[in-house]
Amino acid sequence: MGDEDPLALAARRRIYEAVRRAPGAGAREAQRAAGTGWGETTYHLERLTDAGLIHRERGPFQDHYFVSEVPLGDRRLLGLARSASARRTLVALVDSGESTVPEIAGRTGLSEGRIAVHLGRLVETGIVRTGRRGRWRTFEVVDKDRVMRLLIAYREGLADGWIEGALDAWSSLLRT
Repeated sequence: MGDEDPLALAARRRIYEAVRRAPGAGAREAQRAAGTGWGETTYHLERLTDAGLIHRERGPFQDHYFVSEVPLGDRRLLGLARSASARRTLVALVDSGESTVPEIAGRTGLSEGRIAVHLGRLVETGIVRTGRRGRWRTFEVVDKDRVMRLLIAYREGLADGWIEGALDAWSSLLRT
């Protein structure tokens, strides 16, 4: 690539901005947001990655892209939070504290099976820890303030109607 500015091309800048606005976005999402073709998108994502402006986190089903300023721990959380049901699960845990799968299901309207899948991933990355309440396994966010601040900071790329109220409440809570 030489000494040229990696963001000199308009299409590359649009793709970079799409990833900046939606951390953890997949290539298709970046493509749609930037209004570029598939080949063009993958080519420029590769160039941005080579230039160190974007990091690619390989996932089991798709790769997630982040601007380089997003720290590794945040990338893991944001990659998981790209899923609406994972976000719902996470928000329910932040709002209610230690909860069982049936309690989370009652708050989110998600199936217990779907919640269990997301909780497994959240526990695996250290975002959520497990405990016991009688015969029930419980789940709790390890660092609520960090998770709230991160979801608020990246709300433009993550927020949906379901969690907007929580993000608004958390924003005012954290300002005080």
